[in-house]
Amino acid sequence: GTQAQGLRPSANRTVTPAVVAPTQQRPADFIVAVVNSEPITNNEVHVRAMRLRAQMEQDPKAPDMGELKRQVLERLIDERAQLQHAVDTGMRVDDSSVDQAEQTVAQQNQLSVAGLRRQLAASGTSVTQFRRELRDQLYLTRLRERDVDARVRISDLEIDQYIAERLNDKD
Repeated sequence: GTQAQGLRPSANRTVTPAVVAPTQQRPADFIVAVVNSEPITNNEVHVRAMRLRAQMEQDPKAPDMGELKRQVLERLIDERAQLQHAVDTGMRVDDSSVDQAEQTVAQQNQLSVAGLRRQLAASGTSVTQFRRELRDQLYLTRLRERDVDARVRISDLEIDQYIAERLNDKD
């Protein structure tokens, strides 16, 4: 229904596409797309694509870097639109939720938070960037949960109506 449609980022986003530069040793940073006045930079696309490529290293069906960057850019555009929708509808993720998520990631990797932060620094990711990504993931998760919850409630109502109709038919 209308709830699910509101979550579809393609329904109400303005995206200004730009050309992604060919892969270089050190890609220049420039804006590749703008989602409702929020920029997505070439560097963001490159970093996420490199991370995905590392995860897919053994996959023979892994896309080439150009295709991977295209997919990453699409995903970033969708995420940006969803994050803006979450904030626009009053959703908030507080620092204690981000702290808890950071603690969980550290535990999953058998590390302390300090150890996790040292590992992030060694890989070239700042704590600020990592926490921003955690916050974004929390927003996206809560948005999905809210969407599912809304659909479940609608389904319960539909079931009740269906049962009521069947009971009335027996009279």
